[in-house]
Amino acid sequence: MHGVWSHRLGVDVVAGLRARFADAPAGVIIDLHGMTDDDAASLPLWLAARRAAAAIRPTVPLALCMPATTVLETRLRRIGAERLPIFTTMPEARAAMAARIPA
Repeated sequence: MHGVWSHRLGVDVVAGLRARFADAPAGVIIDLHGMTDDDAASLPLWLAARRAAAAIRPTVPLALCMPATTVLETRLRRIGAERLPIFTTMPEARAAMAARIPA
């Protein structure tokens, strides 16, 4: 994802996630390094995405990748990283997802 968080970007994200989930993926990693969200306004969307991924059968593992110094990252960790795994690099996210996804 790239850009400043806005309602329009949120609509695009939801459409993209719906398309990915419809493909029955083994897992989804969302890279937020290119997104600016200074007040963590996107937080409800990521929680809703996690709930949607968990409701799919079979469950779709979902993870976020973002810098460790953002307001969004701080707030997500505060509510519990186990709800939505967060990684600071894509290699970390890919390795963790590969370990969770059955071969």
